[in-house]
Amino acid sequence: MIKKIAISYPPLENEKGVPLLSQNRQFQWFNNPTYIYPVVPAYAASRLKADGYGVMWDDGIAEELSFNEWWDRIQREKPDLIAMEAKTPTIKRHWKIVEKLKTEGGYVPVVVLYGDHVTGLPEESMESCPVDFVLTGGD
Repeated sequence: MIKKIAISYPPLENEKGVPLLSQNRQFQWFNNPTYIYPVVPAYAASRLKADGYGVMWDDGIAEELSFNEWWDRIQREKPDLIAMEAKTPTIKRHWKIVEKLKTEGGYVPVVVLYGDHVTGLPEESMESCPVDFVLTGGD
């Protein structure tokens, strides 16, 4: 049974800089951290909390966590479901993160991908990694 849900933005370390991922149809890397508040995922988190779920807002990008710090937190908090927004320039990285979540952690969460890329090509992610669900549709 799903009790605790993480809306998660894992760090995507890259020599190009910090990714502007959330709700950004024109994805970019920035030398100086730049953020757009993820309104739709935040609304979903509020709705889930109102419906009685435990919600973990997990923005490793905005918190400037390393991947290992993010990974350790996920392993410590053990959310039952992890939802991650993915864009085309980062989709292969997200597939690797899904693979790691499914095979290397001390527990196995349900994993959901959402965002522009999986909306356009949902079958690709289902075939390329062990993700449980992809959410399609625009914001």
